[in-house]
Amino acid sequence: MLFSKNKKNKIHMDRKNLLEHYPYDSRYAESYRTLRTNLFLTVMEKNLKSVVITSSVEGEGKTTTAANLAFTIAQANRKVLLLDLDLRRPYLNHLFHLKKKTGVTDLVANTFGTHLTQGSLDNFLVEDLIQLIKLQNRTCRLDLENQKNQVSILFEKGHMKDIYWKNRPESQKLANTLIQEKLLTKKEADLALGHQKKSVQRLGTILYTMGFVTKQDIAKALCVHTIEAIKIVSSMETGSFAFFNISTEEVKQPISQDVDFEKIYSEFNIERNSGSYFKNAIQSAIQPTGVKNLFILPSGPVHPNPAELVGSKRTKFLIKQLESMFDFIIIDTPPIMLATDALLLGLQTDGTILVIRSGHTDRKIIKEVLNQFETAKQPLSGTILNRVDIGKKGYYRYYKKDLSFI
Repeated sequence: MLFSKNKKNKIHMDRKNLLEHYPYDSRYAESYRTLRTNLFLTVMEKNLKSVVITSSVEGEGKTTTAANLAFTIAQANRKVLLLDLDLRRPYLNHLFHLKKKTGVTDLVANTFGTHLTQGSLDNFLVEDLIQLIKLQNRTCRLDLENQKNQVSILFEKGHMKDIYWKNRPESQKLANTLIQEKLLTKKEADLALGHQKKSVQRLGTILYTMGFVTKQDIAKALCVHTIEAIKIVSSMETGSFAFFNISTEEVKQPISQDVDFEKIYSEFNIERNSGSYFKNAIQSAIQPTGVKNLFILPSGPVHPNPAELVGSKRTKFLIKQLESMFDFIIIDTPPIMLATDALLLGLQTDGTILVIRSGHTDRKIIKEVLNQFETAKQPLSGTILNRVDIGKKGYYRYYKKDLSFI
């Protein structure tokens, strides 16, 4: 990739400020280790996993600070990821001489947006399919089938609303279940089943309408059926799947079940946050930096609407997946005065640090930025005063007193 002479020089100068070029016992390296300590002490009672790094305006050194803080945390034997979410003017890939262009925008816009119609469970696990539906807010029916079972799951705007085990054993079907519990007679069941063959209504609705069984008893039986169907789905590792578009009306349940479908499903799959499709895609986009324990996920190609991308549930999902893969995540974002991305990401992460370049940024601008954080009800985890001239009177003494400033 070709750069202008000025940009080449800037990258060269910024690389000279990376900690990998400084002795471990240098004052510069020590200041970042102190920053690392102060950061973790500030949130001792919180399981800190991800921090946003931002600034008020450009040129304050936020990206170099993010890289050096990540480097320092990696030195403490933690697996660290540098996540480039400055989707407007990404710089980390240049700083680390990354040639591969795949990154955040590819994952969020393309990988998480893959629109499937049918396929094999050998390529997409059930968790993958359900997560894709959530991320895409789809209203649809997902049919799953293998040699033993056939199941349909109904979704409305990405949320699981109903599940039906289509080849449920005869003895476990609704009518027989109610007969076994002496809530329905065989004669009543035959009459209701006869009506069902002539209509599109579900059996439970027919039983209630004909006055044979109460809504409460039907709902209770259906809850048991739901749990059994979810258990079957959770065990399906091979087979095929197919998606069908449906209307919102088709999703509505005639008899309401007091069931949280997604909660029950997650309890059966508590150890599986996502399937191999997502994990493999994310892993393939992450790159080593050449520094032990330190990795980077580039921004990817520039997106036409970065604010919408950053604030989406897909980006939130990506961050959560990364938090399960790394001990710590440092996120580089645009300056606040240029974009509100850092404020949006603050809702999805554990803290935000504001980098201020000494003698560079007008106090009125800094005050305005702080007001934005206050209005958004997002307290800063801390601020970093960058490029302080410790040779000036009073600076060295202050620097020695509070080493969270670098």
